[in-house]
Amino acid sequence: MKQVLIAYLYFLGGIFTVLHPDVSMAQDKNDSSTGTETMLTLKYLCMSNDSVTLTANLSVRRGDNILSLRKAAIEFFTSIGTMLKPAGKVFSDQEGNASVKIGLAGLTGNEEGIITYSAKFTGTDKYSPANADFSAKPARLQLSFKIQDSIRVLNVTATQKDAGGNTVAISKETVLVYIPRLFSLLKIGEITLAEDGTGSFDFPNDIVGDTVGNITVITRIEEHDKFGNVQGNNIINWGVQKQYYKAEVPSRELWTPIAPLWMIITLIIMLAGVWAHYMYAVYELIMIKRLGKKDKPLL
Repeated sequence: MKQVLIAYLYFLGGIFTVLHPDVSMAQDKNDSSTGTETMLTLKYLCMSNDSVTLTANLSVRRGDNILSLRKAAIEFFTSIGTMLKPAGKVFSDQEGNASVKIGLAGLTGNEEGIITYSAKFTGTDKYSPANADFSAKPARLQLSFKIQDSIRVLNVTATQKDAGGNTVAISKETVLVYIPRLFSLLKIGEITLAEDGTGSFDFPNDIVGDTVGNITVITRIEEHDKFGNVQGNNIINWGVQKQYYKAEVPSRELWTPIAPLWMIITLIIMLAGVWAHYMYAVYELIMIKRLGKKDKPLL
């Protein structure tokens, strides 16, 4: 019975940890106050509507373990010459991420037009402060759609601002074309920009859209040394309508109402294993109780 009581206490402790994750984090903080390293990273994404999205991630390294810090205040700044302008204060989520959207109107960069963005964590009694910054020149990707000789064509135009504020083309860069899916982006092609900053892509005819065939098309310049990550997006009704997709013979795909067989079988096996463990645990508790009564000495 002592072993059963110990197992029961561990079970209650696990439930309490899940329901109150801050408690487990606080206990971990008190276990070791030295040998920790606070890490702050900053991601940059320039959108076609003259705005940028900054995403900071805050974590702590202890040996080989990396823990995300949630509910931590992260401050964002933009540079105006040699001065820093506050851009917002956001608290990190469960994964340690904090995001802010900044409009480009009124922001000035250096002589090359490059703007510096920064994120700052001031630190606490348990965690040291951390900083991160990212520098990039604003750019824009514009999308347009056209049908030429019954072929669906996606046209992309990439531009930037020169020192005089004039719009100039971005040439000889690679633009990636994506379609959003359930958990990630599906890459469907690449475009190489010409000297005038334009490029085209023959759009596929077999991509499933929503119930009316709408598809969100995303184009990106990724991890560029000067422009960072630039994204443009638009919606077009060039997709296969979901309710009519192979209506005669319903297919088992991730995007259809009927789940694939392998997923159903896997789920059944996993649930059967879980319930088998529950029944075995109940059986063991009953047997322990019976053996305890049997071995109890008579008075």
